[in-house]
Order: sequence, then structure tokens, then C-alpha cells
Amino acid sequence: MCTNGVNTSQFESMIDMADDYVAVGYRWTHKMAHMAEDGGFASASEKLHAAQALLADARALLDEAKLCVEEGVTVSNGITAKRV
Repeated sequence: MCTNGVNTSQFESMIDMADDYVAVGYRWTHKMAHMAEDGGFASASEKLHAAQALLADARALLDEAKLCVEEGVTVSNGITAKRV
């Protein structure tokens, strides 16, 4: 389905792919943070946990972007949906 000249299904799929990519980085950063901590590199572990938190924030923003696309399609079709 195209809305405002954008294939929204394809666009949502692209957001999902970006989220998958960030999810892999999130998991690897988590593993590396624990490896650094176990190896006695406390400051490296701290930085990796901070990076992990930023990746979690990025995933949340991707989810919000996808929701905005979905809501935009609903609004352009004249259908009103409410989240409960």
C-alpha cells in the first residue's frame, strides 16, 4: 500500500530490518560488557553498558517511528484507531 508516495509496507519492513541490526549490536555489546567486567576492565564494562543503553534507546525510537508510519496510514485512510 502506498501512502503519500511511500510504499508503507516496504518502509515498515525496512524499519524492522534496522531494528534487527541494532538488536544484534545490543546483544553483542551486552556480552562484551560482561566479558570486560569478568576480565577486570571495569571502565570498559561501564562504557559498554552505556552503549547498550543507547542501543536500547535506538530500538525504542525505531518502534516509535514504525508506529508513526502505521498511524499515518490510518489517518490518511480516514480510519481512527485508539490504543488501549
